[in-house]
Amino acid sequence: MAARCLALHSRRRVALVFVVSVAALAGASSALGLPPFNRLPKTSPPLTVSQAQLSAIGLSCNLLYDRVVFHFRFGTPGYDVRYVAKVIKDPSGLPLSLLGNARLLVVLHDARAHTASGGSLPIRSVFTPGCTNVLQLKRAGDFEGVLSWGIGLRHTAGFRVFRLTNPTRVVIDVLH
Repeated sequence: MAARCLALHSRRRVALVFVVSVAALAGASSALGLPPFNRLPKTSPPLTVSQAQLSAIGLSCNLLYDRVVFHFRFGTPGYDVRYVAKVIKDPSGLPLSLLGNARLLVVLHDARAHTASGGSLPIRSVFTPGCTNVLQLKRAGDFEGVLSWGIGLRHTAGFRVFRLTNPTRVVIDVLH
């Protein structure tokens, strides 16, 4: 009986720690001015008139969420990030295979992953970080000022999108 009570107490403690952690994350997010996590589409127009050039991509696996960061120079792109049933390659129209059971489509407007003269940049087109939820990131297109990526997720979860400056970045956090 004592072991059963101890096990129940342990489960309640784990649940309480989880609830407190999520509440702390929500409180810290609002205190830092970050948007809330939810499953709704997120969009924002470009903030500059010059086309942004992708300069790097960062991925990190954190305690409560996984993060994808697109680094840019020469401008600040617009974005449209949403859940989709499948990611389509641009401009071919073919489906993009991704690891996982859920897909986020990331469309960056007034952006490119090549030089202004059409030369290639040393940026990989596939990342497989194996985080808790973010399993894969693949480029889906780089055509006529529209840069698109697919994020393969283990499951659908709340996410947020925001920009940072110096250097210019578009950040996508996905809850576990």
